[in-house]
Order: sequence, then C-alpha cells, then structure tokens
Amino acid sequence: MVIKNDSSLNPNQPDDEITVIDRWSYLNKYEKKYLKEAMLAYDKIIECKDDIIKIANHYQLNCKDVERAKDYAFGKGVLQNQFIPDLRMAKSWERMTLGQEIDSDEVFLNHEILESDLVINQGMKQLDAHKIAQNEYPWSIMINKGA
Repeated sequence: MVIKNDSSLNPNQPDDEITVIDRWSYLNKYEKKYLKEAMLAYDKIIECKDDIIKIANHYQLNCKDVERAKDYAFGKGVLQNQFIPDLRMAKSWERMTLGQEIDSDEVFLNHEILESDLVINQGMKQLDAHKIAQNEYPWSIMINKGA
C-alpha cells in the first residue's frame, strides 16, 4: 500500500510517497513489536473505503472534516508527527465505523477534527493544536476514567 501526498496542497505533510512499512520507520524494533496490533489496526483503517461516509452521516459531519481527521490520526499525519499508534484510538474508529460507538468515541472524533484543522488548515504546531483540542474535547481524560 502506498499513501500519496501532494505537499503543494498541504505544506504540513511530507512531500513523497509513503509505504505503510515506511510510515513506522521512526519506531525502534521493540516499539514495533509491542505496538504491532495497533499498527495493523491503523493499516486496516487506512485501507477502509466506506468508514468516512458512515461516520460523517452518523454524526452529521462534513465528509472532508472526517477524512482529514482520519488521514491525520491514522494516515500521513502518523509519520509527519511521529505519532505512537494507540490501539484505543483504532478501536474507537472501528466502533464508529460499525455504528457501535460509546460516548467517548464522539469526543475522540471531534478532538481529531479540531486538531487536524488547526495543524493542517491553520498551520499550528501539533503540540499546541493538541492542547487546544484536548481542552475542548478531553478524549484521553475520558478513556483513562473508563468512559
């Protein structure tokens, strides 16, 4: 699988083709072993073709916003921001795709939509964007409390 990026459309993303294997190049061999399940789940999400429309329709959101959030959290944004794959994020996306979401999943979605907008469309640094999104949509706090 190859993820194609055109940096003329988005200067915050790398300007080259990224294979699924290459997008985890910043992880060491121990991280790759420990995070293998999450990495595979991310790859499965990227390969899915009908999740964006399902999620956008369910939450009455713009497909472009959902697509941007997906690509940011699970696709090109992973390598650009060197995100550590999080199985909880992948499970949340999977539940939303299947229509089996829990309360924290919508918070996660809105968090990623906001953070990706701030980084990609407004040029904000990822950590600053994450803080703003976390303040507005505190997904990680919810999941740590078991919501």
